[in-house]
Amino acid sequence: MTRKKRVIGAIIAVAGLCAAAAAFAYFFAGSQTSANAQTSLVQVRLNEDFPASDDYGAPLSSVKIFSATNTGPATSYVRARLFSSPEYYYTGADESGAALNEWRPLAAPSRAFTHLVDSPDWIEGGDGFLYYSKPLASGATSEDVTVTVAIADISHLPTGVDIRLNLRVELEAAQAANEAYKVLFDVGSLPPGVQTVP
Repeated sequence: MTRKKRVIGAIIAVAGLCAAAAAFAYFFAGSQTSANAQTSLVQVRLNEDFPASDDYGAPLSSVKIFSATNTGPATSYVRARLFSSPEYYYTGADESGAALNEWRPLAAPSRAFTHLVDSPDWIEGGDGFLYYSKPLASGATSEDVTVTVAIADISHLPTGVDIRLNLRVELEAAQAANEAYKVLFDVGSLPPGVQTVP
């Protein structure tokens, strides 16, 4: 009976570690090329303009510009969510003693950062998303969004280390026809100011 309890406990512990690793990778995984969000016949490409970096890879600007391109066949509603993903510069050695100099993810609460959004065509939805104010036709690209990442509360960040601020953008899209957004976005209606398809 004791052995059975230990085996069950070990399985639960391993499952917990796998879930934690997946969440960590999900938050910090990123690419400097493009990302796709697909739903049924909907496909939207994320276009990002990354700021210039210094010799250590730290952004020289805390501003990122992004837009969305509808690469699918159906007119779509598009929304975006922004994630601050800070990193710190680690200098040390690995297990073999070889020197390590790299940027590593920094765990910090989201309230430590602010996002200042500049775009008349993207609307704050009040649910943590920015909504593009027009249905995006097939082949069309949205207007740009300029986002400035700033530190809101320095007390949440460690001292004595170099920190860089990155911004991860996640797009979601829903077919504009048949009010598919209600199911896919899990909302009763689109935010005021978003043009709807009759």
